[in-house]
This record gives sequence, C-alpha cells and structure tokens, in this order.
Amino acid sequence: MARTGRPRSFDTDEALDKAMRQFWAEGYEGASLNELTEAMGINRRSIYAAYGNKEQLFRKAVDRYLEGPGAFVAEALEQPTARAVAETMLHGCADAYTTRGCPRGCLLVQSALACGPEGEPARRDLVPRQATFAP
Repeated sequence: MARTGRPRSFDTDEALDKAMRQFWAEGYEGASLNELTEAMGINRRSIYAAYGNKEQLFRKAVDRYLEGPGAFVAEALEQPTARAVAETMLHGCADAYTTRGCPRGCLLVQSALACGPEGEPARRDLVPRQATFAP
C-alpha cells in the first residue's frame, strides 16, 4: 500500500513568490538559505521537499518572475514594430520596477551580477534565458 505524506501546511505559490522577491532583492548569492526560509516562512526541509535545492528553487523563482513581473519583455518582443517594442519595454519597466513592495531592477540582471563561485549555478541558468531576449 502506498504511503502518503503529510499535507503541506503552507501555500507553495505564495512561498515561491516570497522566494522570488528575495532572489530579486539579493541576487542568487546574496539570498542565503537562512534568509530564504525566513522570507518564505518555512523551514529548510519544506524548501527541499517542495522545490528542491537552492538552485532548483532559484530556477522556479526565475520562471515565476518571467511569467509575472518580467513578462513584459516577452510581450515587447512580440510587437510588430520597433516603436511598439520600445513602448512596451518602457511601460513594462516602469510598471514592474516602480511597484511598491517590489525590489528595484531586474531579477535576471541582479542575479547574474553574482561574482563568486556560489553564483555559478545562477549564471549557467541565466545566460541562455538572457540570450532569448537578445535581438
């Protein structure tokens, strides 16, 4: 007979949003597991069970960012004219980066700025994602 685990006592989407904001504010290297658990309101065991290790959590947080606050970039690149691309980017940046309670700047840029060896997983993940936005 299959054994079922205890149901989660937290909302995984809400916790992922909090992780996204922590990575966005601090970058990959700057967001320690202690800070992530505190921001998410869960313990390490719950992070590993729900999301995997820090690198896997980061990937999921970046996906969440690209589907949410950073979605304007993909939308801009689908515009039919250079002017429409520029307008969509400008308005998208203004909306995303000036919203109260949101960190400033771009999560992909913030995380790629990590310069130590711990930041290598972030750089490996972000380079191909950033290349999809290059003209």
